[in-house]
Amino acid sequence: MATALEGQHVSLWPYVRGYWPRDTLYALWRLVEEERAYGLIFHGHPQRDNGCPYPTRGDLAQFVAYFHDDRMTRPLFMVQSVPDHVLVGLVWFDDVVPGHRALANVMVRRKYWGPPALEGSFLACRYGFDTLGYQQIWAFTPWPLAVRHAIQLGFREVAVLPDFCLVDETNHSLIVLRCLPEELHHA
Repeated sequence: MATALEGQHVSLWPYVRGYWPRDTLYALWRLVEEERAYGLIFHGHPQRDNGCPYPTRGDLAQFVAYFHDDRMTRPLFMVQSVPDHVLVGLVWFDDVVPGHRALANVMVRRKYWGPPALEGSFLACRYGFDTLGYQQIWAFTPWPLAVRHAIQLGFREVAVLPDFCLVDETNHSLIVLRCLPEELHHA
């Protein structure tokens, strides 16, 4: 299977069940776990631990259920570093309205923040516009670093929802950003 997109720093591989080894979603989950990033990237998901001794938000079962998508309504890309061919992250779209809009999401290992993460996000958004036909791509985040990441790619802040997110018992404002095809640029 050929790469969907290649850049100077990263390659993006589309995840399609049956085209990748059986443990691919597990490998992606391990990457998120190792970075301790589940609560950061899935800040909108409820904890739902029901008093259990271990949290269930972000466990393997929830992760696989979230990305199990035989109908390709939640396009997922694995991000691999070009120089050393290491799996370094994932980019996906959800809340997709075909031919209209999608919500962009990204998680890249800290070691690869900066140009590799920006390039992975750019390649995925360009693919979303050019191949998947999105007319606009949105991003929702409570994290200032993620806001700066999106703005570097051409996203524009369109709204702030004060104290919208509750993360680890702390209120966070949710920043809403949007990018149109002509606004996207490589940082």
